[in-house]
Order: sequence, then C-alpha cells, then structure tokens
Amino acid sequence: MSARTFALGVAFATLASSTAFAQGYEGVPRTYLWNPDIEVCFKETAEFAKEGPYTIGFSNAGLGDSWRVVMQHSVMRAAAENADQIERLIITDAGHDDAKQVADIQDLVSQDIDLLLVSANTQQALDPAISRVMRRGIPVVMVDRRIASDNFVTFVTASDAMMGRMFAQWIVEKLDGEGNVIMLAGQAGSSPSENREGPARQVFAQYPGINVLETVYSDWSPVKGKQVMQAMIAKYGEDIDAVWSAHGLQTPGSIEAFLEAGYASDDIPIHTNSDVNGGLQLALEHGIPMLEVGYPPAMGGVSLGVALDVLQGNPVPCIYEINAQIAVTEGDETASVKADLWVRDMVVADGAADLLITGGMGPDYDPTTYSVDYPN
Repeated sequence: MSARTFALGVAFATLASSTAFAQGYEGVPRTYLWNPDIEVCFKETAEFAKEGPYTIGFSNAGLGDSWRVVMQHSVMRAAAENADQIERLIITDAGHDDAKQVADIQDLVSQDIDLLLVSANTQQALDPAISRVMRRGIPVVMVDRRIASDNFVTFVTASDAMMGRMFAQWIVEKLDGEGNVIMLAGQAGSSPSENREGPARQVFAQYPGINVLETVYSDWSPVKGKQVMQAMIAKYGEDIDAVWSAHGLQTPGSIEAFLEAGYASDDIPIHTNSDVNGGLQLALEHGIPMLEVGYPPAMGGVSLGVALDVLQGNPVPCIYEINAQIAVTEGDETASVKADLWVRDMVVADGAADLLITGGMGPDYDPTTYSVDYPN
C-alpha cells in the first residue's frame, strides 16, 4: 500500500469535514495547528474499492465502561444512517480478553466481511491477528485503540499524546513547578493509556521540582479508581498535590476517595478529567481545580464513515484525529493552557454522574435504553 503526503491546507479541509459525524467537534485538530510544519500522511485506498452494499465487522475490545458503550452505540447509529451502503454490521464483544478478541476476528473474517473495524484490547497481543487480516487483503480501520505496528489502513482517534502532555503541563503550571503527582492511569497495555502516560512523563521530567510518586492503574473504572487512590492516600497522605488522571472514568472515584478520607474541599488535590460528567460535578461542588480535555466516544461513528471512504477508494489520513474541547474551572487557566469554555458551561448539572458529555448522541440519549435499527 502506498502512502503519500498532501499539503497541510488540503488535509485541513478533509479533516475538518470528517468531524461532522461528531456533534460539537468542528475544525482541524489542535495537534496540526500547533505544528505548522507538519505534513499529514494520507493513504491511497483504491485497491480496496468495491461496489456496495458492504458487510463490515466491528471487533470491540469490550463494553467494560460507559465510554465504550457510547462509542459502540455511535457506530450503530452511523450504520443506521448509512443503511443504503451497508448490508450488515456484525459486532462482537471480546469482554476485554485478548484471546477472545483474536477468536472474534477470525470468526468475522470467516463471514466474508469487506472491512474490519477494530478497537484492540491491548496493542501487542492483537497485532499478529490484525496483521494477518491485512495480508488477506481485507482493509482494517482501527478506532480508539490501535495495535503496535502500522498494519492497518487508518486509526481514528483523538490525540492521546496531546491529552497526556496538556494534562501534565497544566499540573506543572498550577503547582508552580513544585509538587508531588499521582498518575492515575487506565488499563495497563492499552494504547490510550500508554500513549498518554509517556508524553506526560516527558513533561514532568523537564521539571526537577515535580515528583511522580507512583503510577497506578484503574482499568478505566470509578470503583477501582477509588480503591487505588485510597491506597495512595494511605501511603502518601497530604504529600499528594495533584492527580494526573488519564481519563474521566476514574476521576470521580479518585475525588470520592479524598472526600471519604476526610479531606476538606480546599485540600483535595487538583485533578484532570475527560468526558465524564461526574468529575465536573464534583469539581464544581467542592471547588477543585480541574482541567477537562475531551476524548469523544463519537469517534465510533466517525470510524464507520472512514470505513466507507476506504471501501469507496477515497484517500484517508494515516491517523484520523478528532478535535477535542478544552475546559477548565474558572480561575484555573495557566500560561500554556487556555479554555474553550468553563467547566460550569460544559457540565450537565442535573445529569447522571456517568453521563458522557462528549458522546454526540443528543440530549435525550440514555445508554441503558438506547436501541437503533441498523443493518445486522
């Protein structure tokens, strides 16, 4: 497969139009704007072009947290909206088990799919199975979680590196370059967590006064996030100045751990958050400084649109980034981190704590009752 680069202006037009699938996310990704000399890699997909309607397989790592549920619903809705082009969308749930996902992929291939959409449980374990699919001539589109190699057509994501780096830089500047940080990561081995942790550590390493006390894993769960933070509070107590959280799924649990440990609102460390309403609600209720950077599950629907582009032979970006909104609590902007809006304007004050505010599914969406008639 050949890859070519286009002038950034051409790429901007394509990337900006792609965000139409994700409500509320318009314009090109900041990662491109902040790197003016960057050339955006595009891949030719003419070899995969065929007449529709298409059979698309979606191998999902699992539905172990609310973000992943909304992402899958976004895929389903996009399939319903493009039912004239899709004969079948076959969805499998690996239950966050690598071996099960490998078996799922083999089963999908046996059903004569035209394209495989994958959100990989872990990037190393799924690499061989996905590479085999590509060698068979079946195009693979990754979404949210990629594999270690580049053996796929494109990867639909938001910028993990930007999130990790921005979270870290904000913490550094809020602490005036001096303080102790707990890194509350996601699932060990998953690409979103690893690709946020690394850039964050690079930022922290530039400041001798910043000490990362420990990195702990939450498995993207508020319950486990609370449990591991309780252990950190027992170990480090008031020495903790900030919690770098890789996503908002675990942030409410972390804050609850401090509250239940008897911390006054003014003493709770600053936190980062992404997508989850509950973290924003707690920040406003208790006056906790917070930075929110979105990682929208609406990328699921975007990935299905990209899949159709591939099957129609249209060039696609090698990495297909969705833009993300940035919000902070009032008074907590820093020299490097400015907000698109305040947290108080982004939060759904009377909404459920586990509401994904960046889901793009509309105001009446309820993940517990959602259903859509898509071709399957």
